Amino acid sequence: MEYKDLQEAAIETWKAFIRKKVAPVAARIDEQEEFPFDNIKEMGRLGLLGIPYPSEYGGADLDYRTYTKFIREIARVCAATAMTVVTHTTLSGNPVFTFGTNEQKERYLKPLLSGDKIGAFALTEPGSGSDISSIQTQAVETDGSYIINGSKLFITNANVADIFIVAAKTKPESGMLGISIFIVEKGTEGFSASRKKEKKLGMRGSDTGELIFDHVKVPAGNLVGKKNLGMEVLHQTLVSARLGMAAIAIGIAEGAQMHCLRYVKERKQFDKYLYHFQSVKNMLADMEMHISAAGLLLEKAAGMKDRGKNITKEASEAKLFASETATKTTKDAVQIFGAYGYSREFPLERFFRDAKITEIGDGTSEIQRTIIADEIVKKRNYSL
Repeated sequence: MEYKDLQEAAIETWKAFIRKKVAPVAARIDEQEEFPFDNIKEMGRLGLLGIPYPSEYGGADLDYRTYTKFIREIARVCAATAMTVVTHTTLSGNPVFTFGTNEQKERYLKPLLSGDKIGAFALTEPGSGSDISSIQTQAVETDGSYIINGSKLFITNANVADIFIVAAKTKPESGMLGISIFIVEKGTEGFSASRKKEKKLGMRGSDTGELIFDHVKVPAGNLVGKKNLGMEVLHQTLVSARLGMAAIAIGIAEGAQMHCLRYVKERKQFDKYLYHFQSVKNMLADMEMHISAAGLLLEKAAGMKDRGKNITKEASEAKLFASETATKTTKDAVQIFGAYGYSREFPLERFFRDAKITEIGDGTSEIQRTIIADEIVKKRNYSL
Protein backbone atom coordinates (compact mmCIF):
# COMPACT_ATOMS: atom_id res chain seq x y z
CA MET A 1 0.00 0.00 0.00
CA GLU A 2 1.28 3.49 -0.86
CA TYR A 3 2.13 5.87 1.99
CA LYS A 4 -0.73 8.23 1.16
CA ASP A 5 -3.17 5.30 1.18
CA LEU A 6 -1.87 4.17 4.59
CA GLN A 7 -2.26 7.68 5.92
CA GLU A 8 -5.80 8.08 4.58
CA ALA A 9 -6.80 4.69 5.99
CA ALA A 10 -5.45 5.67 9.42
CA ILE A 11 -7.29 8.99 9.34
CA GLU A 12 -10.58 7.32 8.40
CA THR A 13 -10.08 4.76 11.16
CA TRP A 14 -9.38 7.27 13.92
CA LYS A 15 -12.13 9.68 12.87
CA ALA A 16 -14.72 6.91 13.07
CA PHE A 17 -13.31 5.63 16.35
CA ILE A 18 -13.21 9.06 17.99
CA ARG A 19 -16.74 9.84 16.85
CA LYS A 20 -18.22 6.50 17.95
CA LYS A 21 -16.18 5.64 21.04
CA VAL A 22 -14.23 8.57 22.49
CA ALA A 23 -16.64 11.51 22.20
CA PRO A 24 -19.65 9.75 23.79
CA VAL A 25 -17.77 8.89 27.01
CA ALA A 26 -15.64 12.03 27.42
CA ALA A 27 -17.94 13.77 29.90
CA ARG A 28 -18.53 10.58 31.87
CA ILE A 29 -14.89 9.62 32.38
CA ASP A 30 -14.21 13.18 33.54
CA GLU A 31 -17.15 13.21 35.93
CA GLN A 32 -16.41 9.76 37.34
CA GLU A 33 -12.59 10.01 37.06
CA GLU A 34 -12.71 6.76 35.14
CA PHE A 35 -9.81 5.43 33.07
CA PRO A 36 -11.02 4.44 29.56
CA PHE A 37 -9.52 0.93 29.50
CA ASP A 38 -11.74 -0.37 26.69
CA ASN A 39 -10.98 2.54 24.37
CA ILE A 40 -7.22 2.35 24.94
CA LYS A 41 -7.19 -1.38 24.30
CA GLU A 42 -9.26 -0.99 21.14
CA MET A 43 -6.94 1.75 19.86
CA GLY A 44 -4.15 -0.78 20.15
CA ARG A 45 -6.11 -3.36 18.17
CA LEU A 46 -6.80 -0.75 15.48
CA GLY A 47 -3.11 0.17 15.22
CA LEU A 48 -3.62 3.70 16.56
CA LEU A 49 -1.10 3.38 19.41
CA GLY A 50 1.76 2.73 17.01
CA ILE A 51 1.22 5.40 14.35
CA PRO A 52 4.82 6.74 14.25
CA TYR A 53 6.58 3.36 14.57
CA PRO A 54 7.70 0.75 12.00
CA SER A 55 5.46 -2.18 11.12
CA GLU A 56 8.13 -4.67 12.24
CA TYR A 57 7.20 -3.81 15.83
CA GLY A 58 3.48 -3.55 15.17
CA GLY A 59 3.49 0.12 14.20
CA ALA A 60 1.65 1.83 11.33
CA ASP A 61 4.74 3.03 9.40
CA LEU A 62 3.51 6.64 9.50
CA ASP A 63 5.23 9.85 10.59
CA TYR A 64 5.05 12.28 13.51
CA ARG A 65 3.03 14.80 11.52
CA THR A 66 0.30 12.18 11.14
CA TYR A 67 0.63 11.16 14.79
CA THR A 68 0.21 14.72 16.08
CA LYS A 69 -2.89 15.15 13.89
CA PHE A 70 -4.33 12.07 15.56
CA ILE A 71 -3.62 13.49 19.03
CA ARG A 72 -5.19 16.82 18.09
CA GLU A 73 -8.34 15.10 16.94
CA ILE A 74 -8.70 13.08 20.15
CA ALA A 75 -8.08 16.17 22.31
CA ARG A 76 -10.86 18.08 20.54
CA VAL A 77 -13.33 15.86 22.38
CA CYS A 78 -11.36 14.25 25.25
CA ALA A 79 -8.01 15.64 26.33
CA ALA A 80 -7.66 13.02 29.08
CA THR A 81 -7.66 10.23 26.51
CA ALA A 82 -5.16 12.14 24.40
CA MET A 83 -2.90 12.53 27.45
CA THR A 84 -3.05 8.79 28.10
CA VAL A 85 -2.07 8.05 24.48
CA VAL A 86 0.88 10.48 24.46
CA THR A 87 2.21 9.03 27.72
CA HIS A 88 1.83 5.52 26.38
CA THR A 89 3.00 5.98 22.79
CA THR A 90 5.68 8.66 23.14
CA LEU A 91 6.94 8.79 26.71
CA SER A 92 6.89 5.01 27.14
CA GLY A 93 7.42 3.74 23.61
CA ASN A 94 10.00 6.23 22.34
CA PRO A 95 12.84 5.39 24.79
CA VAL A 96 12.56 1.68 24.00
CA PHE A 97 12.37 2.26 20.24
CA THR A 98 15.19 4.82 20.06
CA PHE A 99 17.62 3.48 22.68
CA GLY A 100 16.46 -0.06 23.43
CA THR A 101 18.04 -3.33 22.37
CA ASN A 102 16.35 -5.65 19.89
CA GLU A 103 15.34 -7.88 22.77
CA GLN A 104 13.76 -4.93 24.61
CA LYS A 105 11.84 -3.91 21.50
CA GLU A 106 10.48 -7.40 21.04
CA ARG A 107 9.59 -7.86 24.69
CA TYR A 108 8.30 -4.38 25.57
CA LEU A 109 7.67 -2.19 22.51
CA LYS A 110 5.52 -4.69 20.63
CA PRO A 111 2.98 -5.19 23.44
CA LEU A 112 2.84 -1.43 23.97
CA LEU A 113 2.00 -0.76 20.33
CA SER A 114 -0.57 -3.56 20.23
CA GLY A 115 -2.27 -2.26 23.38
CA ASP A 116 -1.71 -5.55 25.18
CA LYS A 117 0.32 -3.64 27.78
CA ILE A 118 -0.02 -0.04 29.00
CA GLY A 119 3.05 2.12 29.52
CA ALA A 120 4.07 4.82 32.00
CA PHE A 121 7.02 7.20 32.27
CA ALA A 122 8.39 7.71 35.79
CA LEU A 123 10.55 10.80 36.24
CA THR A 124 8.91 13.31 38.61
CA GLU A 125 9.50 12.90 42.37
CA PRO A 126 8.17 14.59 45.51
CA GLY A 127 11.22 16.88 45.61
CA SER A 128 12.08 16.94 41.91
CA GLY A 129 10.10 18.51 39.09
CA SER A 130 11.80 20.80 36.60
CA ASP A 131 15.21 20.10 38.17
CA ILE A 132 15.85 16.59 36.85
CA SER A 133 19.30 16.46 38.45
CA SER A 134 17.72 16.48 41.92
CA ILE A 135 15.94 13.11 41.62
CA GLN A 136 16.60 10.89 44.64
CA THR A 137 15.62 7.46 43.32
CA GLN A 138 18.78 5.35 43.10
CA ALA A 139 19.76 2.14 41.33
CA VAL A 140 22.76 0.19 42.61
CA GLU A 141 24.39 -2.40 40.33
CA THR A 142 25.01 -5.80 41.90
CA ASP A 143 25.54 -9.29 40.44
CA GLY A 144 24.13 -8.60 36.98
CA SER A 145 21.14 -6.68 38.33
CA TYR A 146 20.18 -3.27 39.67
CA ILE A 147 18.46 -2.62 43.00
CA ILE A 148 16.16 0.41 42.80
CA ASN A 149 14.97 2.40 45.82
CA GLY A 150 12.92 5.58 45.84
CA SER A 151 9.54 6.99 44.83
CA LYS A 152 7.88 8.82 41.97
CA LEU A 153 4.97 11.25 42.11
CA PHE A 154 2.37 12.60 39.63
CA ILE A 155 3.00 9.73 37.23
CA THR A 156 0.48 9.41 34.41
CA ASN A 157 -0.89 5.84 34.06
CA ALA A 158 0.74 4.90 37.39
CA ASN A 159 -2.13 2.72 38.60
CA VAL A 160 -2.97 1.12 35.26
CA ALA A 161 0.38 0.53 33.54
CA ASP A 162 2.22 -2.75 32.98
CA ILE A 163 5.55 -1.37 31.72
CA PHE A 164 7.32 1.56 33.41
CA ILE A 165 10.21 3.66 32.08
CA VAL A 166 12.04 4.72 35.23
CA ALA A 167 14.80 7.30 35.79
CA ALA A 168 17.20 6.60 38.66
CA LYS A 169 20.61 7.76 39.84
CA THR A 170 23.39 5.22 39.26
CA LYS A 171 26.13 7.72 40.09
CA PRO A 172 24.53 10.20 42.52
CA GLU A 173 27.59 12.41 42.93
CA SER A 174 27.53 13.25 39.20
CA GLY A 175 24.11 14.90 39.03
CA MET A 176 22.67 14.78 35.52
CA LEU A 177 25.66 12.75 34.37
CA GLY A 178 24.80 9.96 36.77
CA ILE A 179 21.23 9.16 35.69
CA SER A 180 20.23 5.88 34.04
CA ILE A 181 16.93 4.65 32.58
CA PHE A 182 15.35 1.29 33.38
CA ILE A 183 12.36 -0.76 32.33
CA VAL A 184 10.41 -2.05 35.34
CA GLU A 185 7.49 -4.44 34.96
CA LYS A 186 4.32 -4.44 37.00
CA GLY A 187 4.44 -7.19 39.61
CA THR A 188 8.18 -6.97 40.25
CA GLU A 189 8.81 -7.66 43.93
CA GLY A 190 9.13 -4.46 45.99
CA PHE A 191 7.56 -2.32 43.26
CA SER A 192 4.07 -0.92 43.74
CA ALA A 193 1.71 1.84 42.78
CA SER A 194 0.14 3.67 45.69
CA ARG A 195 -3.34 2.88 44.36
CA LYS A 196 -4.18 6.42 45.36
CA LYS A 197 -5.47 8.30 42.36
CA GLU A 198 -4.57 11.96 42.42
CA LYS A 199 -7.60 14.24 42.66
CA LYS A 200 -6.87 16.71 39.89
CA LEU A 201 -8.22 19.98 38.52
CA GLY A 202 -8.47 18.53 35.02
CA MET A 203 -7.58 15.49 32.89
CA ARG A 204 -9.65 13.47 35.35
CA GLY A 205 -10.07 10.53 32.99
CA SER A 206 -6.29 10.18 32.85
CA ASP A 207 -4.84 8.13 35.71
CA THR A 208 -2.19 9.81 37.89
CA GLY A 209 -0.51 8.31 40.94
CA GLU A 210 2.59 7.53 42.98
CA LEU A 211 5.15 4.73 42.55
CA ILE A 212 7.17 3.09 45.32
CA PHE A 213 10.48 1.25 44.79
CA ASP A 214 11.56 -0.79 47.82
CA HIS A 215 14.66 -2.80 46.93
CA VAL A 216 13.28 -3.54 43.47
CA LYS A 217 15.58 -5.92 41.60
CA VAL A 218 15.67 -5.55 37.82
CA PRO A 219 17.97 -7.38 35.37
CA ALA A 220 20.90 -5.49 33.89
CA GLY A 221 19.25 -6.22 30.53
CA ASN A 222 16.49 -3.77 31.47
CA LEU A 223 18.88 -0.82 31.32
CA VAL A 224 17.79 1.44 28.43
CA GLY A 225 20.75 2.96 26.63
CA LYS A 226 24.03 3.31 28.51
CA LYS A 227 24.63 3.48 32.24
CA ASN A 228 24.93 7.06 33.56
CA LEU A 229 23.92 8.50 30.17
CA GLY A 230 20.19 8.56 30.82
CA MET A 231 19.97 12.31 30.23
CA GLU A 232 20.35 11.65 26.52
CA VAL A 233 17.35 9.33 26.69
CA LEU A 234 15.35 11.80 28.78
CA HIS A 235 16.19 14.74 26.54
CA GLN A 236 15.19 13.01 23.32
CA THR A 237 12.05 11.56 24.90
CA LEU A 238 10.86 14.82 26.46
CA VAL A 239 11.51 16.78 23.27
CA SER A 240 9.35 14.31 21.34
CA ALA A 241 6.68 14.38 24.05
CA ARG A 242 6.44 18.15 23.75
CA LEU A 243 5.06 17.66 20.25
CA GLY A 244 2.37 15.45 21.75
CA MET A 245 1.57 18.01 24.46
CA ALA A 246 1.39 20.76 21.85
CA ALA A 247 -1.04 18.62 19.87
CA ILE A 248 -3.18 18.10 22.98
CA ALA A 249 -3.24 21.84 23.66
CA ILE A 250 -4.21 22.69 20.08
CA GLY A 251 -6.92 20.03 20.12
CA ILE A 252 -8.37 21.47 23.34
CA ALA A 253 -8.39 24.95 21.81
CA GLU A 254 -10.00 23.67 18.61
CA GLY A 255 -12.69 21.87 20.59
CA ALA A 256 -13.51 25.02 22.56
CA GLN A 257 -13.52 27.11 19.40
CA MET A 258 -15.90 24.67 17.66
CA HIS A 259 -18.44 24.98 20.47
CA CYS A 260 -18.12 28.77 20.47
CA LEU A 261 -18.71 29.11 16.73
CA ARG A 262 -21.91 27.09 17.05
CA TYR A 263 -23.08 28.99 20.14
CA VAL A 264 -22.56 32.55 18.84
CA LYS A 265 -24.83 31.78 15.88
CA GLU A 266 -27.60 30.46 18.16
CA ARG A 267 -27.50 32.73 21.22
CA LYS A 268 -29.08 36.20 21.15
CA GLN A 269 -28.64 39.15 23.48
CA PHE A 270 -30.26 42.57 22.96
CA ASP A 271 -32.01 41.10 19.88
CA LYS A 272 -28.70 40.35 18.16
CA TYR A 273 -26.76 37.12 17.73
CA LEU A 274 -23.59 37.09 19.79
CA TYR A 275 -21.34 37.06 16.73
CA HIS A 276 -22.50 40.59 15.89
CA PHE A 277 -20.82 42.03 19.01
CA GLN A 278 -17.32 43.38 18.41
CA SER A 279 -15.98 42.06 21.73
CA VAL A 280 -17.06 38.55 20.76
CA LYS A 281 -15.60 38.96 17.26
CA ASN A 282 -12.29 39.98 18.83
CA MET A 283 -12.20 36.78 20.90
CA LEU A 284 -13.13 34.63 17.92
CA ALA A 285 -10.45 36.28 15.79
CA ASP A 286 -7.80 35.76 18.48
CA MET A 287 -8.80 32.10 18.81
CA GLU A 288 -8.43 31.51 15.08
CA MET A 289 -5.15 33.39 14.80
CA HIS A 290 -3.51 31.66 17.75
CA ILE A 291 -4.75 28.18 16.82
CA SER A 292 -3.48 28.64 13.26
CA ALA A 293 -0.09 29.88 14.46
CA ALA A 294 0.21 27.05 17.00
CA GLY A 295 -0.65 24.55 14.29
CA LEU A 296 2.08 25.91 12.01
CA LEU A 297 4.69 25.72 14.79
CA LEU A 298 3.71 22.12 15.47
CA GLU A 299 3.75 21.19 11.78
CA LYS A 300 7.22 22.69 11.43
CA ALA A 301 8.61 20.84 14.47
CA ALA A 302 6.98 17.51 13.57
CA GLY A 303 8.21 17.80 9.98
CA MET A 304 11.75 18.46 11.18
CA LYS A 305 11.58 15.44 13.47
CA ASP A 306 10.45 13.28 10.57
CA ARG A 307 13.53 14.48 8.64
CA GLY A 308 15.84 13.61 11.53
CA LYS A 309 16.61 17.20 12.50
CA ASN A 310 17.36 18.56 15.97
CA ILE A 311 14.05 20.00 17.25
CA THR A 312 15.01 21.10 20.76
CA LYS A 313 14.04 24.72 20.13
CA GLU A 314 11.18 24.02 17.75
CA ALA A 315 9.49 21.53 20.09
CA SER A 316 9.67 24.03 22.94
CA GLU A 317 8.26 26.79 20.73
CA ALA A 318 5.36 24.59 19.64
CA LYS A 319 4.60 23.36 23.15
CA LEU A 320 4.86 26.81 24.76
CA PHE A 321 2.74 28.65 22.20
CA ALA A 322 0.13 25.89 21.93
CA SER A 323 -0.31 25.52 25.69
CA GLU A 324 -0.74 29.25 26.24
CA THR A 325 -3.14 29.31 23.31
CA ALA A 326 -5.20 26.56 24.96
CA THR A 327 -5.51 28.39 28.28
CA LYS A 328 -6.43 31.69 26.61
CA THR A 329 -8.86 30.13 24.16
CA THR A 330 -10.70 28.11 26.79
CA LYS A 331 -10.87 31.11 29.14
CA ASP A 332 -12.43 33.21 26.37
CA ALA A 333 -14.77 30.35 25.45
CA VAL A 334 -16.13 30.20 29.00
CA GLN A 335 -16.59 33.98 28.88
CA ILE A 336 -18.55 33.78 25.62
CA PHE A 337 -20.84 31.10 27.05
CA GLY A 338 -21.29 33.08 30.27
CA ALA A 339 -23.10 31.10 32.98
CA TYR A 340 -23.49 28.19 30.57
CA GLY A 341 -19.71 28.08 30.23
CA TYR A 342 -19.36 27.79 33.99
CA SER A 343 -21.95 25.01 34.17
CA ARG A 344 -20.87 21.37 34.26
CA GLU A 345 -23.72 20.59 31.88
CA PHE A 346 -21.56 21.92 29.06
CA PRO A 347 -18.00 20.87 28.04
CA LEU A 348 -16.41 24.33 28.17
CA GLU A 349 -15.52 24.16 31.85
CA ARG A 350 -13.88 20.77 31.22
CA PHE A 351 -11.80 22.18 28.38
CA PHE A 352 -10.85 25.10 30.64
CA ARG A 353 -9.69 22.75 33.42
CA ASP A 354 -7.89 20.38 31.07
CA ALA A 355 -5.93 23.16 29.36
CA LYS A 356 -3.87 24.21 32.36
CA ILE A 357 -1.75 21.06 32.62
CA THR A 358 -0.42 21.65 29.10
CA GLU A 359 1.53 24.59 30.53
CA ILE A 360 3.06 22.31 33.19
CA GLY A 361 3.56 18.79 31.86
CA ASP A 362 6.69 17.79 29.86
CA GLY A 363 8.39 20.99 30.99
CA THR A 364 6.74 24.14 32.31
CA SER A 365 6.32 27.30 30.24
CA GLU A 366 9.17 28.82 32.21
CA ILE A 367 11.46 25.93 31.27
CA GLN A 368 10.41 26.19 27.61
CA ARG A 369 11.34 29.87 27.52
CA THR A 370 14.72 29.05 29.06
CA ILE A 371 15.34 26.35 26.44
CA ILE A 372 14.36 28.63 23.55
CA ALA A 373 16.56 31.47 24.80
CA ASP A 374 19.52 29.16 25.40
CA GLU A 375 19.18 27.64 21.93
CA ILE A 376 19.08 30.96 20.06
CA VAL A 377 21.98 32.42 22.06
CA LYS A 378 24.02 29.28 21.47
CA LYS A 379 23.30 28.79 17.78
CA ARG A 380 22.23 32.08 16.22
CA ASN A 381 24.78 33.87 14.02
CA TYR A 382 24.72 37.58 14.82
CA SER A 383 27.17 38.77 12.18
CA LEU A 384 25.78 41.64 10.11
